[in-house]
Amino acid sequence: VIGYTYTISACEKGGQWQHALGLFVGMQHNELLPNAISYNSTICVFGKGGQWQRALGLFAGLLHNELLPNVISYNSTISACEKGGQWRCALGLLVEMQQIALLPNAISYNSMISACEKAGQWQRALRLVVGMQHSELLPDVISYNSMISACEKAGQWQRALRLVVGMQHSELLPDVISYNSMISACEKGGQWQRALGLFVGMLHNEFCHHVEFHNQWLGEGLEMAARTGTSCGYAAN
Repeated sequence: VIGYTYTISACEKGGQWQHALGLFVGMQHNELLPNAISYNSTICVFGKGGQWQRALGLFAGLLHNELLPNVISYNSTISACEKGGQWRCALGLLVEMQQIALLPNAISYNSMISACEKAGQWQRALRLVVGMQHSELLPDVISYNSMISACEKAGQWQRALRLVVGMQHSELLPDVISYNSMISACEKGGQWQRALGLFVGMLHNEFCHHVEFHNQWLGEGLEMAARTGTSCGYAAN
């Protein structure tokens, strides 16, 4: 079993879901019982290969064989559903985790937020962040980027802008993905001045790697925006 499991894990890292499936089936043909690690690695490689149905089937097999799924099992399956655009399945798994007293971690929430973002469920994405905070988990850059992108796709540029400000308050540096989504949101909302200001901020950020320094710069920009309502590219509303 150990040899099969390590090889499946290697296939998972290489994104070779067909080979992983062959090894998993080979275990059973040789009357070897896959363990939870074997299942988790195979579920993960299915997710990376866009095989969300196979991932769900394997997760069901894990339960059928009386193996207890852990946080990794759920996270891998939620991620597979997220990549397959199956936000309802992903949400069901997240709820199920809580029902069996398994605490979702940041990876669980980030995958679920991303699933909602891809499905245009921006309100659900924002509610998930609230749930994340209630669980004493801090949203990270990945969390914020998914939420900003969800708001951008929904034409909610003001909410997206508030999320960028929220990153500042959390001492997180917006990255290129953050800025690009926010600039796109402003473009869709006809906010060309803000889009221009954000672009300048993105260029400036290339030279500001220290959180405190960047936040000071961004804070000054927000104050100026509140006074002028234009040129610096940010707004308090």
